[in-house]
Amino acid sequence: MECLGIVNIMRINTNLNGKKIRYSFLALLITVIFLGTTVALPFSIGSNDKDEYRFIVDTPGEIRVQAAWTGTANNLALILNGPGQVSAYARQDGSSPLELRYTVTSADVAKGETWTIGIWNFGGGTANGDMSLTSPGYPFSLGFTSADKIEIYFTVRCPGLISAQASWAGTSSDLDLSLNGPGNFGTHALGASPLSKGYMVTNDDLLKGQTWTITLENHERNWTTASGTIHLTYPGECCWTGTWNTNFGEMELQQEGAIVTGTYTHDQGRIRGTVSGNTLTGTWSEAPTYSPTQDSGYMQLIMSEDCNSFRGSWMYGQNKANWDGDWTGTRARGGLDLRPGGAGIFG
Repeated sequence: MECLGIVNIMRINTNLNGKKIRYSFLALLITVIFLGTTVALPFSIGSNDKDEYRFIVDTPGEIRVQAAWTGTANNLALILNGPGQVSAYARQDGSSPLELRYTVTSADVAKGETWTIGIWNFGGGTANGDMSLTSPGYPFSLGFTSADKIEIYFTVRCPGLISAQASWAGTSSDLDLSLNGPGNFGTHALGASPLSKGYMVTNDDLLKGQTWTITLENHERNWTTASGTIHLTYPGECCWTGTWNTNFGEMELQQEGAIVTGTYTHDQGRIRGTVSGNTLTGTWSEAPTYSPTQDSGYMQLIMSEDCNSFRGSWMYGQNKANWDGDWTGTRARGGLDLRPGGAGIFG
């Protein structure tokens, strides 16, 4: 493999929307782009519901998604969203099995790295299954030093599967792929290509924070090289799980599927509701009676696009023409941007 020269630098690759990947290395090499590998992504959705995953792409190539499911939902929709535009890049509706394809161009790559694939149920019934995702991934090069590594920072806002895979060619026999998260969580895999690591994020993890890191490192101390592709997928939805600072005191929520339950400090309050899109609707109740009409009622909260604040309204009782007040909040924990030094990729 041809070497372009030895340099002693740290490179920050910055793209649109503030997304960055940090490289630390002493050797700059020609990148060999591998064919995309396939990742299995589970989903479970009800009526008017969706599951979404995000993934990174930084080289042209084909995105291919196949979905198969069982359940009472007859037709679902695969929707692919990407950087630089509001409308979907591709959409495919139909019954199981369902397939979507899109060819990423150089112009698409120039807009950013973060893509989202969603499986949507716009009708009734339920569906449980898997999406099979193949994408070009993110090319990398490592070499010539034990300190050589790539760090990818990303934000997870909802329970679900993190999946990281690395494949490479070169003289490095083994690389170290590690996944680190909030609350001192850490796990790694050391071995030959291909190398993979996965973790199912829980509500408890989200209460500790939402910033995660994938690191790929070459520990070999002789002059070895590795060039290949990283494939990273992670949950792409917003989630109500976390601690919020609100105008009714601190509120702690947990979301399981479409159901949200929690408590808040004002009058030992309780909350229970159902999520549809970015809207939480349900009931609130407070001490001493937790009963209508003075100590319980109806509420509707709408989460912001960045998942870190909400605004909404509440009323005493239900089925009234007018709301009795506003309810607003911002995340205190479970959604803060905790990235070190501002380096990383976020989406």
